[in-house]
Amino acid sequence: MKKMLITGHRGLLGSACVRHFRQAYDIRLSVGDLRDRYNAAYQIRNHKPDVVINCAAKVGGVKANRDNPVEFMLDNIRIQANMMESSHDYGVETFVHIATSCMFPRDAALPVQESSLFTGKFEDSVESYALAKIAGWRLAKAYFEQYRDRFLTVAPSNIYGPNDSYNSDAHVIPSLMRKYAKAVRDETPFEVWGIGDAIREFIYADDVASAVEAVINKWNSPEIVSIGTGVGTSIRDLVLTMIETAPLELKPAPGIVWNASQPTGIPRKVFDVSKIKSLGWEPKTTLEDGLRLTWQDFLKGKPRGM
Repeated sequence: MKKMLITGHRGLLGSACVRHFRQAYDIRLSVGDLRDRYNAAYQIRNHKPDVVINCAAKVGGVKANRDNPVEFMLDNIRIQANMMESSHDYGVETFVHIATSCMFPRDAALPVQESSLFTGKFEDSVESYALAKIAGWRLAKAYFEQYRDRFLTVAPSNIYGPNDSYNSDAHVIPSLMRKYAKAVRDETPFEVWGIGDAIREFIYADDVASAVEAVINKWNSPEIVSIGTGVGTSIRDLVLTMIETAPLELKPAPGIVWNASQPTGIPRKVFDVSKIKSLGWEPKTTLEDGLRLTWQDFLKGKPRGM
């Protein structure tokens, strides 16, 4: 059985990859700070993996990106460079770089195609993160071109699901779940940033893991593969669906207050997923089912302050 090293295994996508691949691979898990090049090299040298899925990253929502651009750039660049250099040095067969949908231009034509990269400006609030992930893709591509290393890059849309971070700096869905549960507890209105018209594409973490498997098995190019459902959902519809799927202990729902003074990021973002679907992959989890499963995970380990 081949060995697979999964970094960031305690996080959202890393834990989904552990669940998905544990029957087909001898799963190895990284430990320690991968921003440290010596530790990154030790993980590869010690585990001797055939495949590496690099899910370790500095991630967060709009506010976190806006407030900490230095950390979002430096941490991600260091992790990516260390893991790729070590994977090359120790002969890893396949390396998967997890990029981001934020790397595509803010005003790209919809649905957003992989070829739109570099055709326009980034969303200002996530520019540092986007550039770091692009640097990772370009480094993976450089290893592919110069050494013929099989370093692949995928760019998932908004991922959600179990083992997410539900703190105040989290992504859209976990952040809204935390705020909603707090509003229910405190019997106060549920505040949502914006007016609900922003469009996002959400994908359940376990579906992303299955798409990564399709890429590992069937893709042999350094060019980016977007992973998503191809279906856009407004924040207003997301909020209403989230409330409908909330467990009974989190009802009745408080009133919703839309705060138009706060940033919401890119106004519309839906992706062309024809490339990943051409590999025979389809998402299996509806938004309703995925939210129910995520609510269950939220209630198992409520974040501090809840």
